[in-house]
Amino acid sequence: METIKGKIKNYVFHNDENSYSIARIITETEEIVTIVGYFPIISEDIDYEFSGTWVKHQSYGDQLKVESFKKCEEQSAAGLVSYLSSSFFHGIGLKTAEKIVDALGPDAIKKIIQDKTVLRQVGLSAIRIEKFYQQLIENQTNEHILVALYGYNLSGKLAMKLLNKYQMLTLEKLEENPYRLIDDIEGIGFIKADEIAAKLGIPKDDLRRIKASILYAMQYIAYQNGDLYLTEEQLRTYALQVLGTETQLEPGIDELIKESRLIIEEDRYYLASSYFTEISLAEKLIELSVAEGKTYDVKYLETLLDAVEIQKGMQYTNVQKKAIITALSSPISIITGGPGTGKTTIIDGLLEVYRIYNNLNYKNPVIYDKIALMAPTGRAAKRMKELLDMDAKTIHRHLGYSYDGLFTYDHHHQMSQDLVIIDEASMIDIFLAQKLFSAIKDQAQVIIVGDVDQLPSVGPGQVLADLIDSNILPVVRLNEIHRQAKDSRIIQLASSVNNQNLTSDDLISDNDVYLYRASAEKIKEVIVKQIQGALNEGYSMIDDIQVLAPMYKGDLGIDSFNKLLQDHFNPNKKDGMTYGDKTYFVGDKVIQLVNDPERLIMNGDIGIVKSIKHNTQNDQYMVVSFDDNDVMYEKADLDELNLAYAISIHKSQGSEYKIVMIPMIRNYMHMLKKELIYTAITRAKRYLIILGDMNLLVYAANHLSEKRQTTLANRLNHQIESPEINDDLDDLSPYDFMPS
Repeated sequence: METIKGKIKNYVFHNDENSYSIARIITETEEIVTIVGYFPIISEDIDYEFSGTWVKHQSYGDQLKVESFKKCEEQSAAGLVSYLSSSFFHGIGLKTAEKIVDALGPDAIKKIIQDKTVLRQVGLSAIRIEKFYQQLIENQTNEHILVALYGYNLSGKLAMKLLNKYQMLTLEKLEENPYRLIDDIEGIGFIKADEIAAKLGIPKDDLRRIKASILYAMQYIAYQNGDLYLTEEQLRTYALQVLGTETQLEPGIDELIKESRLIIEEDRYYLASSYFTEISLAEKLIELSVAEGKTYDVKYLETLLDAVEIQKGMQYTNVQKKAIITALSSPISIITGGPGTGKTTIIDGLLEVYRIYNNLNYKNPVIYDKIALMAPTGRAAKRMKELLDMDAKTIHRHLGYSYDGLFTYDHHHQMSQDLVIIDEASMIDIFLAQKLFSAIKDQAQVIIVGDVDQLPSVGPGQVLADLIDSNILPVVRLNEIHRQAKDSRIIQLASSVNNQNLTSDDLISDNDVYLYRASAEKIKEVIVKQIQGALNEGYSMIDDIQVLAPMYKGDLGIDSFNKLLQDHFNPNKKDGMTYGDKTYFVGDKVIQLVNDPERLIMNGDIGIVKSIKHNTQNDQYMVVSFDDNDVMYEKADLDELNLAYAISIHKSQGSEYKIVMIPMIRNYMHMLKKELIYTAITRAKRYLIILGDMNLLVYAANHLSEKRQTTLANRLNHQIESPEINDDLDDLSPYDFMPS
């Protein structure tokens, strides 16, 4: 490690996101040296000591790769004056700075920190002294903290996140328990926290480390699999994988149980958030199922349904009639079925019967105080609205999800609607389900609609499947594909996959399904040609065409497809905005990756880059249009976005596209399950194009995903008796039980 002293001459480059900098300094001997590394913008008026190692750049020669830096003990008078009168300190002008340095000398900063009253001799008022002192302490402390954080091998970006989170207490919090960073700071997992812990001298068998490994196994590995609990053997296996060494877990488990972060029920280990959320949801669903609401005259409902048939010029099947009558005469019910089985037709019919029975005017805006139509995603809600000609919103929007992540409606302040229809229910995880059902009044009628054979929710749980398996609610299963859908090869293929009777004899192109047997190298070329042909026919890249793939990385992963399709189909390659390894241009199709209620955008929303501009500080920003909502993204916000020419099959749930393209290659094999392929196929509305190895389609159709580990169904039918919980637990989230 070598140390050189000098002043910053200028910054050649500085990345605001991660603080990576290239700067030139003037050394004590007037030599100009280039330094590189992760450090913030620091004063150009102060002498610093930079420590690091010399590296040779092929174009720019020798550079010092900075590992740490600090202010020199002694500063020149001119430098100190310039520093104290800089923008780092408000209210201290050049003359005041000169007075301070003249009075206190070159170690003025040290003297002020030791005793701020020395500033009285300069003539500053008590208020100005206190303000200046606080600014000086903050500036000195922040630099000291950053230097220490760099010593833990944290990037500038992560270091700044820590500083923003904990502020003056950063080092204290870090030393108290570095494993807290796993849950507090995005971008830090167990490995990085463990590296910091090792540098702090925390031993491998430290209780904090063991507890963190258990929570990490439960929170990240189990949740990633969709499981709400782990068996003792699974918990041990996962936690020891995280730890990387054979360690006694019992002390950590005992401690977490004492802290009420871990719950053991029989041989099942739950995070407290999962456990109490599942219990709360089960109790609420039982309440809804036995609630005494409005009593309907079933004979009159049947008469009205006959009239609606005539009015709409259609004939419902016996199963469809049963679904409508059951839904309208039950406090809570489920309608499940695949594409082409008439779910939307049933909702449309029951809404009309409900309107006539209750003498409602659907054109009057107050109708939405009586009826709530909702779906988990914006695109699903939009499709619901278009098909039913009634306003539909996302579940989050109906619950009044606010910019601070809280819900307006909950157990204590419930929604007013008498009829609640929830579409695409297979997408709802245990935490959102608990929030939703707790906000529904007991007297309301609830109709849950979804395709239970699709992929379950991205988050933990399998709420729709568990509700059906519990057998406590009336369920109508729609199995018949209706006349208008029978000619669709897409629906026939989806049905064959779902019923696991797909064979190689079924793999023929016909009507609206095109199967291309192609090598991995050829797939990209064919997709580009097919998209170009569709565009020539007037289809929209943004609204109509979607490539779906199961994984992000690799030559035929989502990221690779996005780059390929951006290069081919977005001609606007001027003035791009770069973040990480992606560059966005005007006209790009993009997807929102996280919920952002403040800006009215949610995870999975698809938009188009409308413009890229510069603000008054010459910083780039871009405007993305999500339907009618224009949202501004600064560079730091771009980790919330991704290109969306290709998206994951999970992200496509709740959406339909006129043209869907699905590559099939052996690299995907470990992810190819019946539920995944079935979900992908059912996203196609007009044309489905599958490319690659068709044998993999047969393989996927005959491999089921492992059933998620949940106990909701058992709680609903009382196979497991749950303890009573306090109402205050209704507002639990998975983040309430993280390590402190």
